[in-house]
Amino acid sequence: MSLFSALTVAVGGLNAQSRSIGHISDNIANASTNGYKRIDTQFQTLVTQSNAGLSDPGGVRATPSYQNNIQGNLVQSQSPLDLAISGNGFFNVKQPIAQTDGSVTFTGQQLFTRRGDFKLDKDGYLINGAGYVLEGHSIDPITNIVDTSQVGAIQISAAQDNPVATTLVTYAANLPASALTTATFSPSDIQVFDSLGAKHTSTFNWTKLATNSWRLSVTPASGLASAGFTDSAGVAVAAGASVASQSLDFTFQSTAPAGTIASIANTGLGNFYTVNSPTTAGSPATVTFPVTYAGAGSQNVTLNFGSYQSASGVTQFDAAALNVSSIEQNGVPQGAFRDVSIDNNGFLSLNYDNGRSRTLYQIPITTFNSPNNLERKDGGVFGSTTESGTARTFLPNNNGAGKIVSSSLEGSNVDIADEFTKMIQAQRVYSANAKTITTTDSMLQEIINIIR
Repeated sequence: MSLFSALTVAVGGLNAQSRSIGHISDNIANASTNGYKRIDTQFQTLVTQSNAGLSDPGGVRATPSYQNNIQGNLVQSQSPLDLAISGNGFFNVKQPIAQTDGSVTFTGQQLFTRRGDFKLDKDGYLINGAGYVLEGHSIDPITNIVDTSQVGAIQISAAQDNPVATTLVTYAANLPASALTTATFSPSDIQVFDSLGAKHTSTFNWTKLATNSWRLSVTPASGLASAGFTDSAGVAVAAGASVASQSLDFTFQSTAPAGTIASIANTGLGNFYTVNSPTTAGSPATVTFPVTYAGAGSQNVTLNFGSYQSASGVTQFDAAALNVSSIEQNGVPQGAFRDVSIDNNGFLSLNYDNGRSRTLYQIPITTFNSPNNLERKDGGVFGSTTESGTARTFLPNNNGAGKIVSSSLEGSNVDIADEFTKMIQAQRVYSANAKTITTTDSMLQEIINIIR
């Protein structure tokens, strides 16, 4: 071994420790970066010649050792759009490119990240702090089936929710069995929506006819007859005419199960309601009527009074007064966009101020056999490589993929104390290599002095 070889080896040692210090400084600088994955340094010896009789110095090589598979701490946040992954995998993202006409396109490369600080941009895309757009599986609005065959950029464009006409009113109440015949009670108002989202008030009035017999009068305010019908007195009502109060007669069981609905029928000669007659105990006690609201067209409204011969819905038990326990209807007015929510299964829903929600996307998670071999890019994103293996996209918490934690962020997996320790070691080893150079230089100087 020559002294010049010693110099070369020492210089290699300096370079290796310089790389290590570079990795450490990168880690410390990104200690507060969401989703950052630290870089360790792997040292490898270089051997030029090594046998029983001779070993020439070769030196050392420093290469980065990526720690993409080690999770950082999850920290709760105040934003419902902040997402973290607990377990394996990455979010699918794309890099947007703004066009001169204001539209947005995306680069062709599929990218992956653990950085989940997403927010809505001006175009309705979910974009993280590094400028990458989140992708997800779309959900069919009719069938609610998730299309897992592809992922696409998530964009929120439905700023309003269309109104839904009322088709079902569910009514539950107890009629006082001890009430006197001809007794009436304060009416109940039920809100019904037409197809344009306009609200109409229908009124329910109960009158006791006899023991175990009651009459319910329903007044669909501002409603018009969708088709001709006959009222309780046998008078024909033409289509398009105003619908006055139309009545139903209820008979309650006098034997077990006493106080439950035995039958429902149109009053007198009326045929306004289509009654679901009982066939067996537990059959739905429902009636349906058609009504038209000006400008909104015709709609069929079903009144659900519970079940025949069952203590649910409308009953007749002993009480001091009529007790209405619940009135529910399934119509809604037009709704304005309120916010976006994401659950732990990755379902993204739009919430409206009319109380409705629409689930539009499910966010998948992509895993790799060797995530530490992914290619790093700016902004905490990664690209797949031959060494990382094929990207495999799954629904959250399936096939080894992690689960999504909403309103949370994943911190850096950098341990500051560990980085400072490695920094001290690198500094000492760097100084030792520098000392090797000065020592070798002194030895070379002695050789040069021989000829003096």
